[in-house]
Amino acid sequence: MPKVSICIPVYNGTNYLAQAIENVLSQSFEDFELLIANDCSTDGTQEIIDRYAAQDKRIVSWVNEKNLRLFGNYNRCIERAQGEYIKLFAHDDHLSQDAVARMYDVFCRQPEVSLVTCSKRWIDADNKEIEKVVRFKEDVCLKSDDVILANLICLNNWIGEPAAVMFRKEHAGSGFDTELYNWGDLDYWFQILQHGNMYVIHDVLCSFRLHAESSTSASLAGLYFAADIVRMYRKWGHYLTMLGETEEHFFKRASERIALHVSYLEREKGLTFPAVREANTNRQDQFNFETVADFRVALFHAERRVSSLMQELIETKNELEHRANECKELRAAIDVMENSVSWKVTQPLRAVRSKM
Repeated sequence: MPKVSICIPVYNGTNYLAQAIENVLSQSFEDFELLIANDCSTDGTQEIIDRYAAQDKRIVSWVNEKNLRLFGNYNRCIERAQGEYIKLFAHDDHLSQDAVARMYDVFCRQPEVSLVTCSKRWIDADNKEIEKVVRFKEDVCLKSDDVILANLICLNNWIGEPAAVMFRKEHAGSGFDTELYNWGDLDYWFQILQHGNMYVIHDVLCSFRLHAESSTSASLAGLYFAADIVRMYRKWGHYLTMLGETEEHFFKRASERIALHVSYLEREKGLTFPAVREANTNRQDQFNFETVADFRVALFHAERRVSSLMQELIETKNELEHRANECKELRAAIDVMENSVSWKVTQPLRAVRSKM
């Protein structure tokens, strides 16, 4: 059996799939199988897979019976993985040549670790670096509860995307929650972290590609992360409850986080209202009742927060007007005093006292 199963789920990946396969085959760590799950692609994806599979027996590929979408396709790969460790990948991302070897070495040295991640960089469609994301000055092992709480407090996935992560097959569990959109990976990392700690490799070992066709871009445009936050609180909010945070306080923070992220997408990513209306993630034509309900909950708390902020602004405006009137009255009183005979007569005395 191979030591590591490297998993690539792909749908219409002709633009980048060949690069991804070559990237895996050039890894310094060679004891692996490469699982490629074709999610009913309609382009030349399968021809690319067949060409490489004919050259390397470590490649195992198949075409799904039906379209499983991103997280469902990852789950199919995990189910068929034979390796002791699972290294997830994406057909449009990139790994450093020693990424798998470095992560495998951590597991060999750290039996209490259930998940390994690393620093990363963002790249564009032409492989040009956009930004490096390095959160720690050196390699560090973190307790699982601390990691989960830190992500819930920040309301951000700083563990990393699938290509940044490697874990033990024995901890794979039931896989990704296919009802989640943006936060499906974070939820899965939380599941794996129930079995051990997280190790962060300081060095940049993977690159994530930002391009308009990615499922992440479609999901962000559709604002699906708002519904995900509701569901994540339902599943993991008990960690915050232990710290004393109430549901009311959490959704106050969440509403502000959603608003700030929408502002960021509009300002930095060019998100527009028509794009939000037309967005479709995971090639999904309709939502189930639970997803719609989660959107309603997110909207309810957002409306409450907006109303609360408006009331705070009104109260602040009234307070400022009140203070402005007090200042006017004080200025008038000072003018009266400065023009009085007593003030003028005592001016020499004040001048002397000021020098004492």
